[in-house]
Amino acid sequence: MMKTLFARLALVALVALPLPLLAQDAADNTLRFDAAQLQSAARAGFPMEQDLLEGFASLTLSNPVVRIPTPGERLNLRLNYDVALATGERLENGNVVVSSGLRYDPATRGLHLVDPVLEHIGTGAGGRGLPGGSREVLQDLIREYASTRPLYRLTEEDLAQVPGTLSADSLRIREGHVELQLAAGASP
Repeated sequence: MMKTLFARLALVALVALPLPLLAQDAADNTLRFDAAQLQSAARAGFPMEQDLLEGFASLTLSNPVVRIPTPGERLNLRLNYDVALATGERLENGNVVVSSGLRYDPATRGLHLVDPVLEHIGTGAGGRGLPGGSREVLQDLIREYASTRPLYRLTEEDLAQVPGTLSADSLRIREGHVELQLAAGASP
């Protein structure tokens, strides 16, 4: 009787042991970021300003709000914008909503917007706007931001949580989170 009890306990131990180890390995190979973490980091990159009309006016983007819709493979970035003359007179203000994928750039260790699409422009009452409209100017500034500045830059602490190498295709957006996983074939 004692022999069968030990045999059963040994069998249970062998079956149960690999499950926690596998779960731990999977968790150790993935960094997850939620919208609040991305938003906190994004605030450091704003306000962002661009001269317009050879310096007679400027466009300022500020107050980023990051959302990661579920389900979805893109995030939403809401920004306030302000178009003002060099004299300080406001021509237009409002907010924009941009949907975008993300890419991981190993060179900058950053999460950058990819294929940003201007989904919505809400203008303030009485805005006169710019000649030719503000949509193109806003889209150009958002594209510049996407190509030159990361929404989030990984810290040494972030990288220490994931043993191995992250590659450009390590990123995916799912279930309301941004996930970075070890490159295929990478080992701790």
